[in-house]
Amino acid sequence: MRVLHYIPNFSMSTETFIYDQVTALEKAGIESAVVTAKRVNEQSRPFELVYFCPIKTVINERFTQAFALRLQLLPYMIDYKRWQEVIDEFKPDVVHCHTGNGVKTWMHVSEKLNLNIPTLASLHGSDVNSEPLIRAKYRAVLKKAGSKDFIKWTVPSEFLKRKTVENLDVPGKKITVVHNSFNSMFLSTKQEKSFDTLNIVSVGRLINCKGHEFLIRALAVLHKDYPNATLTLIGGGELKEHLQGLTDQLALTKHVKFIDMVSHQALPDLLSSYNVYAQPSIRDDVTFQEESFGVAALEAMASGLATVVSECGGLTELVSLVDTPAVKVVPQRDPESLAGAIAELYKNEASLTLAQRHKLAELFSIDMNTASIKRLYSELTQ
Repeated sequence: MRVLHYIPNFSMSTETFIYDQVTALEKAGIESAVVTAKRVNEQSRPFELVYFCPIKTVINERFTQAFALRLQLLPYMIDYKRWQEVIDEFKPDVVHCHTGNGVKTWMHVSEKLNLNIPTLASLHGSDVNSEPLIRAKYRAVLKKAGSKDFIKWTVPSEFLKRKTVENLDVPGKKITVVHNSFNSMFLSTKQEKSFDTLNIVSVGRLINCKGHEFLIRALAVLHKDYPNATLTLIGGGELKEHLQGLTDQLALTKHVKFIDMVSHQALPDLLSSYNVYAQPSIRDDVTFQEESFGVAALEAMASGLATVVSECGGLTELVSLVDTPAVKVVPQRDPESLAGAIAELYKNEASLTLAQRHKLAELFSIDMNTASIKRLYSELTQ
């Protein structure tokens, strides 16, 4: 079987799970090619067969994005001739679109070129719970895609499946939940954790829906009993300066560390140097974005870290599959509850056992993920 993956930006650091899925499918015998509008991280994310189909540039990249997305002029900026060349050369049995914007572009291409190639549309988060609510044209295009018989859909959680039905009018019977997987390297971290000092870590872009403000405020609460407690935030983003200002305001500057980026390969060892992981995500009041699944929290748990997550989107669903007192759920926007849960895990020297970590591997293995996608490819081509 020949599968053409359309990934608008291949491969972004925040989309490791997509890259891992595509490479795993190829290793599992699926003859694969990637078509992309922008190639990034080429050295660290190699792939043998990549076709380049950029959208037409208007002045510069910033203006191009504005014309394509905000002004909804994408259909006039696609190089349809180049797309036809790719289709003719690779001759895919299935087109697999990753992200809603990937689906949107492919809908324009398939209609312009009069194609009805069996298509798998994989949605991941903001492309369901944010984009359709703030961009009417985006919603209209994906709603139309939901009515197409040659398209099936995947999402990583039951939460996102409900949102896809609600926000995009895609029939539920067309949507399959395929949980994201995690790399087995997270199982190789040391089992024993040090509890000499409370050291908290969180991984995620510094954007509003990640709720970092409430984690910093929780650290201020914890400092009443644990004055040496530290917090490390891994990930860059637009709120970095604001969050640094908050740490200054709360006299926590020496206790909060900001790390803009850590390679995925280095992350397991880094996580193992902490004793509590926290994911304090919220539903953003402006963009409506919320957690669809929680890959970062899953990776932390797989590393053995006691974990606290907020009651947000797919995070609750994720931890419901893990039966252990080392994982707790707290209300959104509640520093006191967040601090209390972290303190309890730390006092109990909680961590996931090796058996629990391997149970996660059974539930969220790349093999399970690959098998589910291959089955959907077969259904599409029957």
